[in-house]
Amino acid sequence: MVPRYIPHYKVNDYQLWEGQWELWSGVPIAMSPSADRLHQRISGRLFQRLDEALRAGGCRRCEVLYEIDWVAAEDTVFRPDLLVTCDEGSSKFITRAPALVVEILSPSTRSKDLLYKREAYEGLGVAYYLIVDPEAHQVSLLVRDEGRYVERREARLSLHRDCQIELRLDGLFD
Repeated sequence: MVPRYIPHYKVNDYQLWEGQWELWSGVPIAMSPSADRLHQRISGRLFQRLDEALRAGGCRRCEVLYEIDWVAAEDTVFRPDLLVTCDEGSSKFITRAPALVVEILSPSTRSKDLLYKREAYEGLGVAYYLIVDPEAHQVSLLVRDEGRYVERREARLSLHRDCQIELRLDGLFD
């Protein structure tokens, strides 16, 4: 039997690749084709609501970003559907754990988002993980409490010590 070679890539490698990828603990993960209309509609609504909530909350340090690379480690890069960061960086990507990550499930990403990404985001210190399921018309808000995610119903989020927002989640699927 021939030994199996599994390459271990780093961010420097990742930045040279063409196409859409994420990098999970050194393993390249191909991104899905572009999102369908429902996914885009929900994403647009959430982006707008998050942006409005940040403005209403006076959250000057925080911003909502769409499909930006989050370099979580030298061999790990995520590209969530949406995220809120309160890091005042100016690079092409972010390097600190976002305050909030939003993933909108699709048939090709469902298990990755519900299993691997949930565990990774929890371990990396993401305070809020919002999972949107367009097929079931459900939204799950996971809040990091003592290092573990617990599901909560409230939509009042404390993203930063100077930033508390009220996020409207009604009407996302209309």
